[in-house]
Amino acid sequence: MTTSSKQSVMFGTGLAVLIVGLLAAVGLWYAADQRQSNAVSNLARAPSGCETTLDFAAVGDFTMYAETAGRFDEPIAGDCAADGAYDVPVDSLPAISLKMTSPTGNEIVLNDTSGSTYDVDGFLGESIRAFSVETPGDHILRVDVSGDSDVRLVMAVGKEPSDGVGMMRLGAVLAAVAGLVLGGTMTIASRRPPKPAAAVPSQPWATVMPAMPIAPMDPESWEPAVGPPSHAPGVPPAVPSTPEPFGWTLQPVLPPIPTTEPSDDARPSPWAPPNGTAQ
Repeated sequence: MTTSSKQSVMFGTGLAVLIVGLLAAVGLWYAADQRQSNAVSNLARAPSGCETTLDFAAVGDFTMYAETAGRFDEPIAGDCAADGAYDVPVDSLPAISLKMTSPTGNEIVLNDTSGSTYDVDGFLGESIRAFSVETPGDHILRVDVSGDSDVRLVMAVGKEPSDGVGMMRLGAVLAAVAGLVLGGTMTIASRRPPKPAAAVPSQPWATVMPAMPIAPMDPESWEPAVGPPSHAPGVPPAVPSTPEPFGWTLQPVLPPIPTTEPSDDARPSPWAPPNGTAQ
């Protein structure tokens, strides 16, 4: 794969990581908003001036919210009918009186609480009471306001709507950061010019002297090397079994011819008389 192809693949991958990270962040943030919106919409509501029946299917801890704006999406189970939307000015809220009884007729302890609010899809509420349900079934909640005020408050009862929302929003932020960092780094790296190729070192000059050329040997001119001289005259020298590896012709060296010494009888004595010719 060429350098340009690698850069194109890296750029495409980085762009894909960036887009996926941003889409994941948007999706998680939207899911967090939907989670809170559904939780607020599913709260059970009890208007003031009435006794409302609330059916708890499971035990646990719950919260009551004084809701100053919202609407009734479902019919109210109680001794008074309420429907439509409501909006109460926050600065004109009267004192609220609350009483809840369990399916066995025992009064539920309502503890003061605060700090939890929501403003979602036209619903506006603030936490004022917390309680525990120990027996599943129908509970009766009575809501009253002080004086003869015509203000109609609504109590919204249920679990904390923001449970799990914070973690989902944190995940959205992390997904966005991861997409920006990883995807941005890869796209930037793909646009950098490629590094120059490393120089290939040149071949050094040969430092070994070339061998002397050897002349080819002519098989027809080759003669066997002469062996050691023989003590027996007239005997030809022995031919070696391995030819000499030379390229030139070797001339045979003949052994010296031994001379024949005269016998003692034929050799003249230095004390003999001269020949007859010399008197």
